[in-house]
Amino acid sequence: MEKKRRPTIIDVAREAGVSRSLVSLVLQNPDKVSAKRKADVHAAMATLGYRPNRAARALAQQRTDTIGVLVSDLHNPFYTEVIDGIEQVAGPQGYRVLIAAGGRDRHNEKHAADTFIELQVDGIIAITPKLTTDEIANIAEILPTVVVARPGKRPPRTSSVHTDDAVGIDLAVEHLWQLGHRHIAHVSAGSGPGARARESAYLSSMARRGATADAVVVRAEPNEAGGHAGALTLLDGAAVPTAVIASNDYAALGIMEAVRDRCMSWPADISIVGYDNSILSQLQPISLTSVNQPRLRMGQIAWEMLTQLIAGETPRTEALTPHLEVRKSSGRAPLRHA
Repeated sequence: MEKKRRPTIIDVAREAGVSRSLVSLVLQNPDKVSAKRKADVHAAMATLGYRPNRAARALAQQRTDTIGVLVSDLHNPFYTEVIDGIEQVAGPQGYRVLIAAGGRDRHNEKHAADTFIELQVDGIIAITPKLTTDEIANIAEILPTVVVARPGKRPPRTSSVHTDDAVGIDLAVEHLWQLGHRHIAHVSAGSGPGARARESAYLSSMARRGATADAVVVRAEPNEAGGHAGALTLLDGAAVPTAVIASNDYAALGIMEAVRDRCMSWPADISIVGYDNSILSQLQPISLTSVNQPRLRMGQIAWEMLTQLIAGETPRTEALTPHLEVRKSSGRAPLRHA
């Protein structure tokens, strides 16, 4: 049986009654073509079953209309919500989004970034990468690169968007302070750049209130298991705090589990505040008070920054202002500690 020939641009041009160059213009620069001409060409494409050859177009234009998104951990809904923000704006502009998860391992992230480079994506968005500053800078020498949710010094040649963690953590401390809590602990997310920023913000916030002696930091993995382990360290210690601020909502779930394991309840025995205001915190059985990071907006801004870098514009940094969403996991300090 003879294989059916794949329709070409020439076939589309004949079917639509237009020139080949006009078909190419519709495919590459549709804004420069009238609505009627575009409709004629698209109708012809539909009739013939024509599909543009992305590889050929990428070769001609020296771009692939594809970007790579590197995330640390897809189990944490924070990352998926940032990706949602990226896809909301990238998709309508004709871009495909490739996603790779590093599993919070720097070497895995490096391998994923190398793969993106080999695939010749047009740019990379890295969300809370574990990569070193030098490694990110090396990637940015090859491809336009945007870093998300990694406060601190911006790697050379990259753009960066993050939440102002000093403001966010202080909102959490102030909320608990107003409820009468003085023994406020923090379960930190280890040694990552974002974790250090929040830990530092917590210590500074407690110090401003004259509570340096009551400040306690437990470092743990930024996930449910880490939150559980960190909370048990606090709950089994000599001085049990009346409130805990988690590094993120995912870790806060582990803290809640640890509180139940010790036959305690929240907020009666201990108040719990998360960070991210992810979809997890909003579920009614959890109802977690949490610092809101504008996750969708962060993804949208990251995309805007990447397109600017692709166009040759100057790298920039933007810090977004968070706010606190108060729910049922936080309440007044126990009377014995008031």
